[in-house]
Amino acid sequence: MALPQSEDGDQDNVLVKAEGNMVRINISWTLIDETTSPVVPWGTSPTTFISSSKYPNGIKTPDEQVMFFLDEFQNKGVEYLYRITIGDTNTIRRWGNIEKFTAQKQGIAPVTWKANLTFIAGNVVTVG
Repeated sequence: MALPQSEDGDQDNVLVKAEGNMVRINISWTLIDETTSPVVPWGTSPTTFISSSKYPNGIKTPDEQVMFFLDEFQNKGVEYLYRITIGDTNTIRRWGNIEKFTAQKQGIAPVTWKANLTFIAGNVVTVG
């Protein structure tokens, strides 16, 4: 498939390979009460984001964490790019995009949140 449509015709085409060399990372976890906010914006200290009026006490409880994922941590356009880091020693690091996030609240007592994230690794060419 050739993208984008351009007045210059095929000189500006970006050819898109539709198959092959794909890496998807699926992560499932149980959300727990945290003593400090697990949300740290790239290149800043944890207090930068926490000062938001939407999260006056930070993002520590499972409900606050789910609210953050649903309201803030999602693709809102083709220009979004994320880096996923897995392991305390940065064992696995990939750039790419969030393909899917789901959250499910379960149980009577104790009530638990189960979260699932699917990340697709790659170079997001629309990010310039």
